[in-house]
Amino acid sequence: MTVPLHRVRTYEDLDGAQGREVFFRPHRYRVGDLAPLKAVALIRTDATDVLCHVLDVSQNGVGMEWPPEVPVAVGDRIAHVSLKFDEHEAYAGEARIGSVREAGNALVVGLSFEGPLISMDDVLELRTIKAFSEETAHAAPWHAPGLDRFKVLVSELRLYLEDWKVMLDALESRLPWHVLNGDTDSPARRALIEQLRSGFAAEVVKRSEEIDAALRSAPPSHQQAMKHFSHRQVHEFMMQSPCLHRMLHKPFGYPGDYEMMRFIYERNFEGATLFGKAVNLAFVATKASMAVKCRKDLIRERLKQLIAARGGSGAPLRILSVAAGPAQELVELLEQAGELPAPLEIVLFDQDKGALSYAWRRLKNVIDRKWQKRVQVLFLNESIKRLLRDAQLFAAFGEFDAIFSCGLFDYLQPSTGIVLTRNLYARLAPGGKLLIGNMVPENPTRWIMEHHLDWQLIYRSRTELSEIARRAAPAGKLQILEEETGVNPFIELTKD
Repeated sequence: MTVPLHRVRTYEDLDGAQGREVFFRPHRYRVGDLAPLKAVALIRTDATDVLCHVLDVSQNGVGMEWPPEVPVAVGDRIAHVSLKFDEHEAYAGEARIGSVREAGNALVVGLSFEGPLISMDDVLELRTIKAFSEETAHAAPWHAPGLDRFKVLVSELRLYLEDWKVMLDALESRLPWHVLNGDTDSPARRALIEQLRSGFAAEVVKRSEEIDAALRSAPPSHQQAMKHFSHRQVHEFMMQSPCLHRMLHKPFGYPGDYEMMRFIYERNFEGATLFGKAVNLAFVATKASMAVKCRKDLIRERLKQLIAARGGSGAPLRILSVAAGPAQELVELLEQAGELPAPLEIVLFDQDKGALSYAWRRLKNVIDRKWQKRVQVLFLNESIKRLLRDAQLFAAFGEFDAIFSCGLFDYLQPSTGIVLTRNLYARLAPGGKLLIGNMVPENPTRWIMEHHLDWQLIYRSRTELSEIARRAAPAGKLQILEEETGVNPFIELTKD
């Protein structure tokens, strides 16, 4: 038995308009609805021809702003009206004034055509074609002349990623769940991660640095086109890394949040697929990510030296971490220390409650286990805005022997950096040290960060970073400290 898709009704069954009696009126289009076509009406009076601004149009009439110098009244006849959409003349002939009204400072007139109805279908079709023409004028936003090496390298990286995705998808189907997922260690899992790090990840990092170097020669006017080119080629592959995906979408409003730091410090092998995990491993092996790890090591070791120098004096070493994030350097310092020659009093400042909560859990765990009577930690949750404006924000905490800020200055303009440096330097005890880090322009991960993560830093050379320190604290003793990659140097200011 065949079941009809719908019941065929006779004309007698069809419903018409509902409610009060309806009189048909042609649809009226506002001029904005017909963009990108430009509508112009020309009216011919006894004296001259006048161009009028069109407001709306239908098959049998047009609404326009009427020239104030031309008298008008309902029922008047206009000898000639020409209505054009770009070069297409949709109507030419007589018209009659159907309505006159004031709208603000303008006089709005409705004209009814006395000649044939205009074809709105023609107008709408012209609108579609012109819109398409304008779209195609920007159909290749990735195009810029020259820069062939950049384009070749990006295209080859796409092919490399495509090939590896096929191979890793096939490998994933052959491996048991526990080797790829969870936290359980096994010989197979270790071998897999090591193979990906030394093979796939190392090659992706090498290729990305070659792309970054090739991009350096591009003029500023070509940067946006090159970004489009990169996106078309490799963005979909990069976004399979949960770390890169988070950095692009910035759920906390900024890219360098503490969860991102966790990817770099500890959550290297994560992703929904084996390929996503491999891309994650590649990014955490880039120079920018390695610099984040190495600067943490630099601060940890510098604090060790300061603690050792304090010796058995009994006076606590007082530490302030500005924009502390997950406080990884302090967690590692307390975990690794066999003894603490001096007690520690630590203040952690961050605008993110989540970061402070995460740091508190980890620090509390190690302090409760090892250093209950040797380490005190205070957590200060305040805005970066107040940090930059309130010179007395830390005054109630007294003087500090060590103050450090690892990543905040990457986002500060020079004048702001000088003021903050001056304020922090003022909080140092005699002999205290202020350490401030900033990434340098040579960072070879800029292509990934800027083209695929919308992550812009304010890069500074060592000279520019030193100039901030000299202007903020001319009496301070200045030296440059280098972390292992050379991408994220620090200035160290010692207070006399």
